[in-house]
Amino acid sequence: MSLLQKLMEHPSLHDPCGTAAKRAHLKASLPPSVATKQVDDDLRLSEGEDLLVEEGRLHVKGHLLLDDQSRLLVAGDLVVEGNILHEGFDYALLFAGGSIQADNLLFHGELVALEGLSLRGAAWTYYNDYSTYADTLTARAVVADDRADAVDRIHADTHLQGHSQVIAAALEQLLHPEAWDRYQEGAYPALAKHLRQGQPLLRDSPPRRK
Repeated sequence: MSLLQKLMEHPSLHDPCGTAAKRAHLKASLPPSVATKQVDDDLRLSEGEDLLVEEGRLHVKGHLLLDDQSRLLVAGDLVVEGNILHEGFDYALLFAGGSIQADNLLFHGELVALEGLSLRGAAWTYYNDYSTYADTLTARAVVADDRADAVDRIHADTHLQGHSQVIAAALEQLLHPEAWDRYQEGAYPALAKHLRQGQPLLRDSPPRRK
């Protein structure tokens, strides 16, 4: 049984990934990344679906979409050219033995990056059912809505943490007006749809890629 398969036997990765020392030990136990699996479009994991990428690095040319109760474990780096979206309110797992890189991240479930997370836009997690485990998180904006993520070092121009009602005024100033309208109309499902359509999240987001 591989290490990724063993991790899937845990109901939560808090125990094996909850501290920097445990993450370093786990990283040392993973085999070197020797290959890249590429997905030329969006990658969607349906409800209850598991995907293990044992060969090393995973490169997704579109968005990465996780439904409730889905699990994606990657032995090496995870590179997503679009957004990482889990819009549900149940468990989902995203694990990378290397780093995680994407445009934006909107996530409710459990999130682990043994070599840190790097978002070109926003890293947005919500609700305190689960947590994020990483040494570093780098993004232009970090939003933790009613969630206490276990990240040792955060590098961001804006860092909002607290219940959505408490951070609402700051969120309105942070988000692109269209994204704010969608969020106000339908909360996270509407915001996820906005991002799936490639629309800007932050006020000073770069022009939409063609």
